[in-house]
Amino acid sequence: MGWVVAEAARRTGGRFVLPAQARSEHDVLATYCLVAPRGVDVVPLAQRFAVGQSLGTWVEVPGATDEMRRLYEGRVASIVAVPAADLTYQLPDEVSYLIQIAIPVANLGSDLAQLITTFLGNDASTSIRAKLVDLELPPELVDACGGPRFGTAGIRELTGVFDRPLVLNMIKPCTGLSPDAGAAVFYETALGGPDMIKDDELLGSTDFSPLVERVTAFTRAAERAAEVTGRQTLYIPNVTAQGTVLLDNARRAVDAGARAVMVAYGSVGLGMLAELSRTVGVPVLGHYAGSGMWSEGARSGMTAGLAAGFFPRLCGADLAVVNTPYGGYSMTRSSYLEVVNRLSLPMDGLRPTMPVVGGGVHAGVVELYLSELGPDVVLAPGGGVQGHPDGPAAGVRSILRAIEAWQANIPTDEYAAGFPELAAALAAFGYRKEGGI
Repeated sequence: MGWVVAEAARRTGGRFVLPAQARSEHDVLATYCLVAPRGVDVVPLAQRFAVGQSLGTWVEVPGATDEMRRLYEGRVASIVAVPAADLTYQLPDEVSYLIQIAIPVANLGSDLAQLITTFLGNDASTSIRAKLVDLELPPELVDACGGPRFGTAGIRELTGVFDRPLVLNMIKPCTGLSPDAGAAVFYETALGGPDMIKDDELLGSTDFSPLVERVTAFTRAAERAAEVTGRQTLYIPNVTAQGTVLLDNARRAVDAGARAVMVAYGSVGLGMLAELSRTVGVPVLGHYAGSGMWSEGARSGMTAGLAAGFFPRLCGADLAVVNTPYGGYSMTRSSYLEVVNRLSLPMDGLRPTMPVVGGGVHAGVVELYLSELGPDVVLAPGGGVQGHPDGPAAGVRSILRAIEAWQANIPTDEYAAGFPELAAALAAFGYRKEGGI
């Protein structure tokens, strides 16, 4: 990491820097949203915060030299009021500010846990109540983190599907099934032709369903179904566990035949997601379960776009489950779209992560999702497949028929006239083709 010292040595000193200069010096630029009463001078708040997130003290202490400040102290890059008022009488009683601070990358190394710690808080004497809304990393740090090893292209190669959105189902009920009972559900579902079937995030390695036994039984079920359908459904087991048990689970699952694994990164931490991606050798599906605590505070934490989009991609998720406003979760449409964009739009140094749309997915909302997100997504119905009136195989076929309707630019309800399983799904679950706020 010698490059960070060379770049940091160019710092000019002082408590302020323009964003362009910070980028040229390979600082990390972090943008926060802060709300303060009118009359509060936000400049010293921002300055103290930048210092607190770097040197970490607001008073003079022995050992803090001018050279140390020049090389390692954070600086304020910009402060913008929203609305962008320049005159005091134009400000409302409570003022929202977008504050951008620059932190030397030399402070971080390439450790993701340290990155999160640096930008999500420090001791109370120097922190402010603010929400992280954007993060710009220098290319060297992006390269060090690595991102997805397979990404969207790798997932398409693994499944052999290149001309349409993918379909993933999860076994229901979530828990309580033995490996053999779950394999029976898997087999009946796989007969409908889904591309992937995963464990529900609530199912780990349990006494009633040990991980290796489940992988063995489900892989066998996938092979049996492939003898009927001509194509094998990819099984993705949940390997989420504490500490290094996670990595051991992943190794044992792959040894037993798994060709991909799933982890709830909000529960195990982003650093463990990165370690899993780096070592497991197969694609990783990142599930957002547990990550809401990072983003659901209106004035603290970080945005959903960072928590469920940028960071899972940076840490190596090849697929990532995303929440939406259409399944009962009170998420704004703009936040949901930001998550998807952070996962999938071009970003220098990182392969795209394939978004997996979950929560309330059924044939009646396929048109809505694909019209908003396009073809490079995975549709992940649960009850919309397992609860189909004619069984899970018909549930899968209803999703595939709805995809065909979208590709042919035919409204789903019109297309359903020729496909009983699609008509039954619309009758059971409804039909929605327009988004919300």
